[in-house]
Amino acid sequence: MLFCSFILMQVPTQQNVRTKDILMGSTIRRATAADAPKWLDLVQATLGAQYPVKAIYDPKWVVSQLDAETGPETWVAEVDGQLNGSISFLKAPGASSNPVANLGRNLFRTESIKDGSAEALLKSVNELVTKRNEMAIVRIAATDNAQQILFENLGYSCVGFQPLKHMLQQRVGVLFYVHGANSVLVTRNPLSESLPQVSELGTAVLEQLQVPNAMVVRDGASGYPLQCDLKVREAKIEEFELCRSEAQSANPPVEVSGRFNLGSGLMRMPASPALRALLGQQDKKTVAGLSYYFDEQDRCARVTEAFCSDDLSMGALLAHALRSMQEQLNAVYTEVDILATAPRLLKSAEQMGFVPVAYLPAFFCNKDRLSDVVKMVKLNLPYSLENGDFTAHAKNMVKIVDRNFEDQKLGLAIINLLRPLSMFAGLGDGELRKVARLFVQKLYRAGERVFAKGDSGDEAYIVLRGKISIQLEADSPAVAQLGDGKIFGELAFLDGAPRAAFAVATQPSIFRRQARRCRFARHRLFPNAKPCGLCQYRLPQPRRC
Repeated sequence: MLFCSFILMQVPTQQNVRTKDILMGSTIRRATAADAPKWLDLVQATLGAQYPVKAIYDPKWVVSQLDAETGPETWVAEVDGQLNGSISFLKAPGASSNPVANLGRNLFRTESIKDGSAEALLKSVNELVTKRNEMAIVRIAATDNAQQILFENLGYSCVGFQPLKHMLQQRVGVLFYVHGANSVLVTRNPLSESLPQVSELGTAVLEQLQVPNAMVVRDGASGYPLQCDLKVREAKIEEFELCRSEAQSANPPVEVSGRFNLGSGLMRMPASPALRALLGQQDKKTVAGLSYYFDEQDRCARVTEAFCSDDLSMGALLAHALRSMQEQLNAVYTEVDILATAPRLLKSAEQMGFVPVAYLPAFFCNKDRLSDVVKMVKLNLPYSLENGDFTAHAKNMVKIVDRNFEDQKLGLAIINLLRPLSMFAGLGDGELRKVARLFVQKLYRAGERVFAKGDSGDEAYIVLRGKISIQLEADSPAVAQLGDGKIFGELAFLDGAPRAAFAVATQPSIFRRQARRCRFARHRLFPNAKPCGLCQYRLPQPRRC
C-alpha cells in the first residue's frame, strides 16, 4: 500500500487549466462527482477499510468533495477505467497570500508506480503549481521508500521529518517534501541569525534547494519569560479575533504562521472541532492571545495564531496553553509553525521542549515580505525510529531531526524527577532535557560506598531505583535514608566544598550521576551564568517579568 498527503496553504484558481491529457497510457483529468464510486475503490485499495474517520467511506460525502461547485479541485490518473491515483487542491480556511498550494488526499495504488500513472499525475500537478507560481509540500510515510524516490526524481526536496505524526492502524511518521518555486525562493527574507538546532536543519534544506544563505549560529538568544503574573482565561474565537485586531495598533511582531493547516488526520478531513482561544491579561488589559484546535484523530493540538502587544507575555501564554493541552486534552503532541525571524519565540519553544522537525523556506507572506517557517513539535511520549529504507537525502534529514529528539529519548522519567527540584525551578522541559543529558547512569551493589566524607564534591546524584544511606561517620547510624526520585550530593556539587558525610547504597540501586567536569556543557546550558567564588558557574535564578 502506498499513500501520501500534501499539506499546503493557498487554494489555486480553476482558470486556464487543462482538463484532460494522455500521458504514458494514463488519462490525467479533473475528477467529477460521477467518479465517486471509483474514488471510493481507490480509498479501499490504498487505505483499507479501517481508516479512523468513517465519513471517508460515505458515498454522499465523496460526491460533495468531488463536485466542482462544493468540493476541492481534485485530479486523478485513470488507467483502463480504474483510478490509479488522486491529488486534491484543498480549500484554505479564509484568504491567504502565502505562495503555497494546498494539496492533500493523495492516494496511489501500488501499480501506479510501475505503470507510470503516478509519475504522470504528479508531473501534471507540478505543472499546475508552477504555472500558479506556488510551492508544494508533500508528506510521505517514513517507511515508503518507493514514494521517496518518486518525488525526489520529480524535483521534490526533503525538508524535515516528524515522528508519530498520523494515526492509522498505528502511528506513522512522515517525511516532508517541498517542490520549490525559484521566483518565490529568491525573494524571501534572508536569515542572518538562527538557533543551533534550527540552523542545522535550515542549512541542510537551503543547500538542497540550492538557495544561498549564510546563517550565523547564535545560542545566546533570550526567550520570553516562561513565568509572569499573566492571568490566562479561555475565550471564544470571536473575542480572540477582536482582541487581535485591536492589538494591531501596537504593531506587534508576527511570529506564528496563520491558519493554513486546519483539518483532521492524514486525509485532512474538514469535520474538525471548532477553534479554541486563550487570552492573557496584565492589569485587566488583554496583552496576548493564542488560538488552537485539537485533532481528535491524531490526538494532537495545533496552534494556529498568536499575538502579543507587550513584548513579554508570549512565553507564559504558550507555556499555559501547553500545560492545558497535555493535562486536559491528553495530546500526544503539540505543534506550532513559528517564523524563522522570531528568535525569542523559537527560544521559548525550545525551553518548553519543542523540537524543530521541518524548515519551510518562504512559506509565509506578511505585507509582501516572504519569511521562512520552522515547524516545532512537542512530543509527550517517547518514540522509536521506524525501520525505513530511506534515500540518502531523506536519511540525512531524519538524522538531524532524530538528534534533536535525542534529549527526549534519554527518558521522560529523568525530566519528571528534575522538574520539582527547587534548584531547577523556572526551567522549561527543553532546558531540563539539557540538564538530563549531563547525567550518566550507574549501578551500585548493596553496601557499596558512593562517596566518603572529605571527598571532593564533583558529582550530584539522583536515585532512579534503590535506597541510599547518609552517614556522618563510616560506622555511625544513618542520619537519612533516601529512596526513588531523591537527589543527593548536590550541595557539595554546587559550592565545591568537601563532602560532609558518607553515602552508601543499602540495596542494589541505580543512580543518575552528573559530574562537574562537564563545565563546558553547563556553560552552554546557562550561557549568561556568571562565575562565583565557589563554583565555576552559578545556576540562574528563575526569570520573571
